Amino acid sequence: MNARRIWIVAAALLALVLLVATFPMRLALGWSGASDAGVSARAVRGSVWSAELVDARLGALPLGTVRASLSPLALLTGETELAFERSDDRLGALAGRLHGSNPRGMSDVSGTSALASGLGLIPVDTIRFDGATVRFNDAGKCVSAGGRIQLMVAAPIAGLDLSRGLSGPLRCANGRAQAALASQSGMERLTIGFDGGGAWVARLAINVDRDPAMAAALAARGFRAGPGGFVLATSGRF
Repeated sequence: MNARRIWIVAAALLALVLLVATFPMRLALGWSGASDAGVSARAVRGSVWSAELVDARLGALPLGTVRASLSPLALLTGETELAFERSDDRLGALAGRLHGSNPRGMSDVSGTSALASGLGLIPVDTIRFDGATVRFNDAGKCVSAGGRIQLMVAAPIAGLDLSRGLSGPLRCANGRAQAALASQSGMERLTIGFDGGGAWVARLAINVDRDPAMAAALAARGFRAGPGGFVLATSGRF
């Protein structure tokens, strides 16, 4: 290859690098199918290598304003992998990766997010991730799950203070992502399962330890007596 051809190839590669490096993240998100995976933002500023997503959300989870970048290696293989990070004194730290291609979902997420809509009749207001991974295939079936989550219950339930949260591991079970959570005492247990379409079911069981006053208070809130104590089942869609 002569010198002139080498310079032409080098110039073409440089132009390609510059084009990709300055490609707007707003257009890349639309092209990559990230919105199909539930990623949205009020405004997107910057390039695919360094962008700011203002008031970003992952489905029902508000992420706040995050710094984000697309993985170049994933793009070369036709996949979408968005690394994000939030450093906020008020909201707390949050970081991880979002995947818009099959399998879609999130991986290695750590930090805290609000859950304003709660879980139906269960007044959950905050979720904390610890290396959480949940991935779904195109049919909405869970194919990979790991790490842990902790859910904080905002309001007391029949006098119980669950503000310290219920925590447990994530796994795949019968095509759904599932988390079996327990309080520090182990007297309260929350099982939640959800699919790739955002439909979820939750079951909160509370062991009243033969306390008639507590049993009556729970029954008044819609709990029903069962083998694991008093149980409240609810469902919805994120």
